[in-house]
Amino acid sequence: MCGICGFMGIEDAAILRRMNDSLVHRGPDDSGTFVDAGVGLGHRRLSIIDLGTGHQPMSNEEGTIWIVFNGEIYNYRELRKELLPRHRFATSSDTEVIVHLYEEDPVHFAERLDGMFALAIYDQGRKRLTLARDPFGKKPLYYALHEGSLYFASEIKALLQAEVPKKVNRESLLSFLGYQYTRGLSTMFHSIEKLPASHILVFESGKVSLRQYWDLREDIKDVSETEAVENIRKLLDASAKKRMVADVHIGAYLSGGIDSSGVVALSRPIADYEFHTFSLGFSTVSELPYAKMVADHLGTDHHEIIVDDGKVVQAMDQMAYHHDEPVGDAAILNNYLLSHEARKYVKVVLAGDGGDELFAGYDNYARCKYVHKVRSKAVLGRILPWLAHQFPGRGDLRRDWAEKELTMLEEGDIDRRLSLSTREMSPRELSWITGQKDLDLESVGWRHPGFHSDLNIMLYNDCRNRMGENYLMKTDKANMANSVEVRLPLLDRYLAEYAFTLPSKMKLQGGTEKYILRQALRDRLPQSILERKKMGFSTPVSDWMRGEIGEAAVGKVAGSELIRSCTDPSNLRKWVAQAEARKLRRPRAFWNLYALALWHETYFL
Repeated sequence: MCGICGFMGIEDAAILRRMNDSLVHRGPDDSGTFVDAGVGLGHRRLSIIDLGTGHQPMSNEEGTIWIVFNGEIYNYRELRKELLPRHRFATSSDTEVIVHLYEEDPVHFAERLDGMFALAIYDQGRKRLTLARDPFGKKPLYYALHEGSLYFASEIKALLQAEVPKKVNRESLLSFLGYQYTRGLSTMFHSIEKLPASHILVFESGKVSLRQYWDLREDIKDVSETEAVENIRKLLDASAKKRMVADVHIGAYLSGGIDSSGVVALSRPIADYEFHTFSLGFSTVSELPYAKMVADHLGTDHHEIIVDDGKVVQAMDQMAYHHDEPVGDAAILNNYLLSHEARKYVKVVLAGDGGDELFAGYDNYARCKYVHKVRSKAVLGRILPWLAHQFPGRGDLRRDWAEKELTMLEEGDIDRRLSLSTREMSPRELSWITGQKDLDLESVGWRHPGFHSDLNIMLYNDCRNRMGENYLMKTDKANMANSVEVRLPLLDRYLAEYAFTLPSKMKLQGGTEKYILRQALRDRLPQSILERKKMGFSTPVSDWMRGEIGEAAVGKVAGSELIRSCTDPSNLRKWVAQAEARKLRRPRAFWNLYALALWHETYFL
């Protein structure tokens, strides 16, 4: 795992060094740069595979094609074997395989890569720079066009070391307040964009072109449960096996939920060394007993981390820097604190991300699906007045739950309804705090490519938006802040493609979420773990806001110039007063403002 950066269109070795140095946490083991006429490539390395000869930037035999690469390619050995008759290899790394693959097919090379990656390839002969990002966007990659030059980097902070202007993106600010992350291509910085997942960017003759090379497709098959379970087991075993390939030891995060427990159950038998697992808990919210049960069952060397309030305040300040954008989801702290402990023992960890989005693990899927089925005028005519009677204060912040439910019921498009259900601030609440009316955030972001199944539409939405733009970025940056690589066996390209061929009833059956995944893991885990309801990677924000952390949050929000400039002054005063009196009804929404204030202070003051 690494950090990459560079540019095309200027010649400045000093800028390249500054960009590269800002990414040292992503790669403390090695660094390198390449400078040519109007081109610079930088690389920071965390050594995982081919420890001795994997130095980057790396080139082909003639030195005409250069690459910087962040990630892991799991099928590189098969590709290397195919390429050997036609190329001379100087290393055993996956990086060199990509170089030669590009040589043979500069247009379609990324389609053949099975892994997680962000990369840049400079083609000297064509005077072309190519950027590419993996199918789900596990590895971040940002870029900016400025005065005819293109800059790119694994993290925004590296771009800010170059000539890229620094200005708050006001539209993305609204997206962040609504969702806790920036949807779509934009970032919180006006001139900086994300390279979309599963896309290739080509910069040539001063122009940028984007092309999507892969997407999830809906192709529902008539398959028996027995056959589906067998196929998923094979795909899970194959996914875990290829993610256990490394020249260093691998560990895993273990919450005690079915996803992380399943990952440990799949990977533990493959390791012929002491296998470390890591769990985290708070004094008021903890899954530690469940994680310990799985660790004992599977025979891992288990580590528990208990977090106090002091660690939270310190970690929030650090994550404001490492994440580049506001850290709206407090659960990012869990990843950061877990990776801080894990780095004492391993460089690589496995995690359970992706199981919910592929196999329907969130409760709002059932809610949104049910609403879609009962949306008739007759039914709505009874439900809406009843809800309005139950919550007569519609329009009062204290009734925000009712507001969200009413808004969902009134929305006919299931894609938009799911997005509404995942918002931290409802449309009315966002209008209340900002003073702006008719804000439509749901039209921004990925939309399904013509799916028909309601459940698949929602799963696609979450794979591309909430997971791709929020959870995966949170996972990568929080772990790379401590120089830890994360691999995700449940978010495998081939497993995902198969999941979208299964009928909805196999994923969401009655009140059972992730039904088919539970069946596939039935002989690997204790029954009590298989039958657990999802708890999530929770953080006790409500408790925090009543203590020392709440005092820090109120101070930052009340003193933030940015927040004062983008909110209704009267309503902001009301909200701050509620927080000071420890009477917040919506602590997680107020936490968004805290994160925004910390970010602005870190990058602009």
